[in-house]
Amino acid sequence: MNVHQPSLLVFTRSTDSECARRRLLPERFADLSRTILARSLESALDAGRAAGCRLEIASTSAQSAAAGALVTRQSGRTFGDRFRNALAGALCRSEGPLVAVGSDVPGLSERHVREALARLGEARDRVVVGPSPDGGFYLLATHRELDRELAHVRWCTRRTLASLIAALEASGLEVCLLEPLRDLDRSQDLQLWVAREADSAPRWLGLASFLRALLADLCLPLVPALVGSTAPRHGAVLFGRAPPR
Repeated sequence: MNVHQPSLLVFTRSTDSECARRRLLPERFADLSRTILARSLESALDAGRAAGCRLEIASTSAQSAAAGALVTRQSGRTFGDRFRNALAGALCRSEGPLVAVGSDVPGLSERHVREALARLGEARDRVVVGPSPDGGFYLLATHRELDRELAHVRWCTRRTLASLIAALEASGLEVCLLEPLRDLDRSQDLQLWVAREADSAPRWLGLASFLRALLADLCLPLVPALVGSTAPRHGAVLFGRAPPR
């Protein structure tokens, strides 16, 4: 293993746990929800693999190992503790830069991982953050340990992203924002993603068409008022529910 190569860390739960927590679709479609979340995890790993990263999965429970990925168990009492510990552990196992992402971002691709690494490589005191349209974040890329900074983040609140940026900048670090990508925390997020973004990801085209028809049959609207509206500019939203999961 080349310890200087970049690493991709996927911070997640088991697919069953994610499915039970998120409730993207009615309970009778639980298998479809699992398929969506499992494919999102696969997309994240594929993105890291294609970008030349070594792969890690930090999970709260037993997780089937993907080809070439190291699976570790999350440790810590709170979400913030678990995320900080996972980040620190991954950094200790490699001397290269680290990109941490969630497993619930279907639009994540090789391009986003490569852009994060490229932006990170331009300045040693830079941290790259991928914001979600709701104000959370889906990606955090760093050269260095961030335990002190992450200890000041207000996790899982509407000010998670704002407090992350404030903590990083208070330490003298430059924050570089990528384009926003939607994560799937709630059924409304799935509806918005299907309506606005799914067709831009080739691997999702068939499933996206099926979901569009299913949501129509379930009388769950595709949020027509937002279809075709522009995505927030980079850094435009600083409030959100949660960081990567």
